[in-house]
Amino acid sequence: MLTPCSFRKLKESKYQFPLTTTIVNNPDILLAIYLDSLNLPVNELSIVWDKRMLIYIMKNYREIILHVEQLSKQKGIKFRVIVELNEDIDCFLTSLRYCDLRYLDNIQENFQISDNRICIIPLFNTLNEQLDQILWSNSKYMINQKQSLFYSLWKKTKPLSREKDKLS
Repeated sequence: MLTPCSFRKLKESKYQFPLTTTIVNNPDILLAIYLDSLNLPVNELSIVWDKRMLIYIMKNYREIILHVEQLSKQKGIKFRVIVELNEDIDCFLTSLRYCDLRYLDNIQENFQISDNRICIIPLFNTLNEQLDQILWSNSKYMINQKQSLFYSLWKKTKPLSREKDKLS
């Protein structure tokens, strides 16, 4: 489990040390580490969101995602997102102009990878549909697995603009 002390050490090392894979369920640390993972990238941010995660992000972190997109544009970060479409939030998706946004049906897992250094897998409480834990890792093995999965999913995706035309 990630304690406030170990979180501080990770943050001071820019999440490089200590090498760890852990479940984060402390609400304060969970939010801080999740937001840091979105703001931390220097080169690349890769995200996969299913419908449930996309709705959760829109309801709770919409402005943060727009801010992350703006930061990515300013820093020249490759910002790629694969989503499972939901017509109810198509407007939010189309408001994201800088990120390379693509869609895929039947996404089975949510995750994000920041600069091939950090992997985060959000975990929902099935009773109240709230994000109450994340699996956080800076393990090269796990990051490489998720990066490989991201690339294979990316090859199967379609640009969002084609789907927007269908929805109109």
